[in-house]
Amino acid sequence: MLTGVILAGGLNRRMGGRPKALLPVQDQPLLCRQLAEMSLVCKQMIVVTNEREPFKPLIESIPSTMNVQWVSDYYVQKGPLSGIHAAAQAATQKFLWIVGCDMPFLSSEAAVAMGQQCQAANVDAVIPVLDGKVQPLHGVYSRLVGSEAEVLLKQEKYQLMGLLDHIDWLPANNDFFEKLHLPTVFATNVNTPEEYMIMLDNLP
Repeated sequence: MLTGVILAGGLNRRMGGRPKALLPVQDQPLLCRQLAEMSLVCKQMIVVTNEREPFKPLIESIPSTMNVQWVSDYYVQKGPLSGIHAAAQAATQKFLWIVGCDMPFLSSEAAVAMGQQCQAANVDAVIPVLDGKVQPLHGVYSRLVGSEAEVLLKQEKYQLMGLLDHIDWLPANNDFFEKLHLPTVFATNVNTPEEYMIMLDNLP
């Protein structure tokens, strides 16, 4: 049902240019940690990046059985929206579980719950809204949103939040996850060296 999508196309400016996807977390790159969690529920995984060279050793180390594909943006450096569009073109499953490459605590259980809600309600996406804040990453989207993303990209409208104005989506709020006994730490992301160190200090 799910294709896992990791958006790794950013410029990492706030991390001093250091690729966030390759930050070490418990003796493995963050990206590998994400792929391991996604592989629990995803038949296909897609990493969207326009710079494959830094990932070359990692690409060569990933077992072929994990079914990981590496794709580039069609609309280069236009933010997460272009990554969603590119992933939708390559996806084989009906729904996309889309995350940023700087999220160390992904939850496959949360993704499955949102995917089931998305299918049952026949909507384009189910997006976490935690403590009143919309979290468009770590959301589950229909593969069909790729066409809507392309319309916006052609109009030079690059804001990811703008996509939500053009699709039919449901919020998954704190109560949604609490009823399932799922902690919402999955929405944590790491943008700066300071946030990275705090994250390492709080690892279980």
